[in-house]
Amino acid sequence: MFKRTLFAGVAALLGVAVVIAADPIKLELKNFKLKAAFDGGENLVGHDEGENRIFYYTNGSATAEVKVPEDGEYTIKIDAGCTKAEKDFAQIKISVGDVVVKDKFDLTAEEQKEYTFTAKLKKGDSKLVIEFLNDKYKENEYDLNFFLYKASLEKK
Repeated sequence: MFKRTLFAGVAALLGVAVVIAADPIKLELKNFKLKAAFDGGENLVGHDEGENRIFYYTNGSATAEVKVPEDGEYTIKIDAGCTKAEKDFAQIKISVGDVVVKDKFDLTAEEQKEYTFTAKLKKGDSKLVIEFLNDKYKENEYDLNFFLYKASLEKK
């Protein structure tokens, strides 16, 4: 931090324009509001502190309050994984406020992996919503689930 401040101060004295990238907005999983897609499914979407993840054992959504610091293009990163069923990976929808970042996105791996998306966002308070869309279950055969491990936004 000291080096960044010193560099910015020296550059300002020399009349050089400096653009310092803002730190990513990291969202705490425990602060997401979780909701199953149907009444009675509240135990099927939740936060597992031991695994440090949000689990979706059925279709549902996780919503976090975010403060977008300024208008512009942002990178949205999530770390996610799933359990595959019948050759299908989890499919998700990501939106920030009124902006649909990705309407239907299929994960490409079961293991935890980082996925990156971009979107033009407006300054102000908003909501990041991550929805699990394609739950599949057949007793003793398969169970498609989705897991969210991390989420962040960063100005490009």
